[in-house]
Amino acid sequence: MSATLNAEKFSKYFGNCPMIHIPGLAFPVEEFLLEDVVEMIGYRPKTQNQRPSWKKGFMQGRNSRPEKEEKEAEYKESWPCYARTLQDRYSESTIEVLEMLDNDEKIDLELILALIRHIVLQEEEGAILVFLPGWDNISGLNDLLMAQQMFKSDRFVIIPLHSLMPTVNQTQVFKRPPPGVRKIVIATNIAETSITIDDVVYVIDGGKIKETHFDTQNNISTMAAEWVSLANAKQRKGRAGRVRPGKCYHLYNKLRASLLDAYQLPEIMRTPLEELCLQIKILDLGAIADFLSRALDPPTEEAVSLAIKHLVDLNALDQSETLTSLGVHLARLPVEPHIGKLILFGALLGCLDPVLTIAASLSFKDPFFIPMGKEKMADMKRRTLSRNSKSDHLTIVNAVQGWEEAKRRGQRYEREFCWENFLSANTLQMLHNMKGQFAEHLMKVGFVSSKDPKDPKANVNSGSGLYGEAWGSGGRAGWLVTVRSKVYTQADGKVVIHPKSVNAEENQFNYTWLVYHLKMRTTSIFLYDCTEVSPFSLLFFGGNVSIQKDEGQETIAVDQWIVFRSPERIAHLVKSLKRELDVLLEEKIRNPAPVDWNNRESKDCAVITAIIDLITTQEKGATGGYQGEGARFLLAREEPWAAD
Repeated sequence: MSATLNAEKFSKYFGNCPMIHIPGLAFPVEEFLLEDVVEMIGYRPKTQNQRPSWKKGFMQGRNSRPEKEEKEAEYKESWPCYARTLQDRYSESTIEVLEMLDNDEKIDLELILALIRHIVLQEEEGAILVFLPGWDNISGLNDLLMAQQMFKSDRFVIIPLHSLMPTVNQTQVFKRPPPGVRKIVIATNIAETSITIDDVVYVIDGGKIKETHFDTQNNISTMAAEWVSLANAKQRKGRAGRVRPGKCYHLYNKLRASLLDAYQLPEIMRTPLEELCLQIKILDLGAIADFLSRALDPPTEEAVSLAIKHLVDLNALDQSETLTSLGVHLARLPVEPHIGKLILFGALLGCLDPVLTIAASLSFKDPFFIPMGKEKMADMKRRTLSRNSKSDHLTIVNAVQGWEEAKRRGQRYEREFCWENFLSANTLQMLHNMKGQFAEHLMKVGFVSSKDPKDPKANVNSGSGLYGEAWGSGGRAGWLVTVRSKVYTQADGKVVIHPKSVNAEENQFNYTWLVYHLKMRTTSIFLYDCTEVSPFSLLFFGGNVSIQKDEGQETIAVDQWIVFRSPERIAHLVKSLKRELDVLLEEKIRNPAPVDWNNRESKDCAVITAIIDLITTQEKGATGGYQGEGARFLLAREEPWAAD
């Protein structure tokens, strides 16, 4: 059921099955487009030297999809004719302003502020709901409102609604204010269908929505503010007719409205497909490409092929597309495959609890929130919790461990810890519950002997630092290099660490390498959730290791492109240990059983202990402690390959 479901499409897919239409009980909503709004409030932009996009010449953006570029080309060609049709109904001033506002990139927050003022001064009582695409817009409009003396009074309740906001603030959105007080909610599309604010009478539709896509050619996720679909616009309009007749102001013109897509692109066509592919195999539904070709909206062949390739690289599928032993386990875990591999390796390497914390956070969300106006303070607290680990993953581990300790001391301490560190107690509790579910699954399949994530037998190496390196076993896209505070990946060249990372402003790294969880292209290519890693971590957990000579000097390489110079004896020692580790992990995946850490003479224990010794010795050397054999590794080249 849905107010905007494409019922005919579903009916046809299911053999022309019958449809039932149930009339709704919503009140009528009067709609206005951009030209109506500009005429109504007499708006003129403060910056009046903008040239409309149709006069600028159409630029094919690197981020644009072909269908979007075609729509923009059509819009550009149609604008002069459309502008002439406006002359009979609208003033010359309005048409001139429409040309100024005809900018595909930005939302005019000053226009929204002027419209809110108009509603407040000219319209009857009722809550106002403003739809904006993301945090920057929401924060910007909130700042504009709070800069006006009028909105600082107790006659207004202004509530930003975003996933980064504290939960306690967001619950205010459902409370009806007392008579004489007007509620103004500034929200993303979460307020479109996910929640209902039942006292909304006025809706301001900014016309944009943030949407993620997956670029199969460049193997990268993208996120940009796109024009809404007609289905989005209908849902937003419907928010205004819950309690009495309402009004909806769409901030795009009639020409733009005529070119909007009927529906958003289905998620199966704009996201990575690895997790879905594993489900197809575990349910024995046949060849992946054949099964997905019969979907209501089939993904592209390129997207399917790339997902299969990633699963083969992850050793979840073999070359004939059959599930491996690892693939069977990953398909049964309710997380993305690379995070599932992280969970399994955390159990096998004896660092279960912190690894489950990292996996839960990456699967759900991190527990930090950002109150409006306190962004810098929140960033500072996050960096403090990192304890100079140069790791977003370990920052989450430290936050969760601090919360668990505070919770043990009592509710008051828990509340104070969360408040001081800008942490959401609800999110932390959710992560705690997820960890328990992961541990229970691991116990059922035999990887651990207890469903308690903190079971000492499953955490013998949680204090050694190895869990910081286990992440490399599950990394999705892999490794990047830092050179004099600049960051590069092999595929993309120069990239940017996302501003919320504890490494965003870091310029004193101990090593040259970081591992990241996700890269996404927005205004730049940003890396999310990264951790500094040592050379030994790369060698043991980063990929295939090979030994070769370069100008008479022995070198050791990971996947042929991460190259280190090394004494010959150390290079062969590492390769042998790496081979033993791979054999051990493969055997444990095939026949799950906890490692017997009490038997220090066992091969399993000996191999992992040797690796821990090498990694921790190297880390001590990097931070000024004892420099053992591991600290002798040097990068073969100081300049990044991207500069070549």
